[in-house]
Amino acid sequence: MTRIYIGGDSFCKYRYDADRDWPKLLADLLGYTTIEGSGIEGESWWHTRRELQACMQSSIFHEIDLFVICHTDSQRILSGNRVVQNLSDELNHARENYYKYIHDYHAHNWTTQHWYQELNILLANKRVIHIQCFESTVDYFATLNGLKFAYPLTPISLEEIKHDPSLFLREHMNDSARPRRNHFTAESNRLLAKFIYGRYCNSVTYNELITDNFASC
Repeated sequence: MTRIYIGGDSFCKYRYDADRDWPKLLADLLGYTTIEGSGIEGESWWHTRRELQACMQSSIFHEIDLFVICHTDSQRILSGNRVVQNLSDELNHARENYYKYIHDYHAHNWTTQHWYQELNILLANKRVIHIQCFESTVDYFATLNGLKFAYPLTPISLEEIKHDPSLFLREHMNDSARPRRNHFTAESNRLLAKFIYGRYCNSVTYNELITDNFASC
């Protein structure tokens, strides 16, 4: 098979440059020529689910034997609308009010856990690599079936920019000024791809929990 599916949040958005985009380098290392899926900036897992369902309903689903899912923050607003990429004052105000008056941490975690359960069913007959991007899902990330990279990517990314969250957020806003793709330097993108590739190739069951990370190797 020549297709690999890599989908999720902004940690896998950039995927066409083999020198600085880890999804492209990983696909090349594994021998895949086509990358399906996309990385959606700033939105909830509902968008990942919707894209995956569209793939499952298409003719290419049976041509994909490996799925890589980058799991986003469980506390993002659960909606099919683009609530982060729309920068209007009205929507900014609505987002602020949501987190001030409506947001429920436990409800978000409950829905995310049910999404993980559904994902186990949807991809039961496929090989799956799960990548934890945020720390909000650490308590139940191990319930996913597949090769699980449990060390969250966000702390590693923030370490590169000296833990300045404003720099991390600005990476979403201005592609022309983005020195880091997928929230990492080019070198870190290459290291991440090689790390995933190595652990995948050495896996026996493809259902293991990987607790170390590419930055510590």
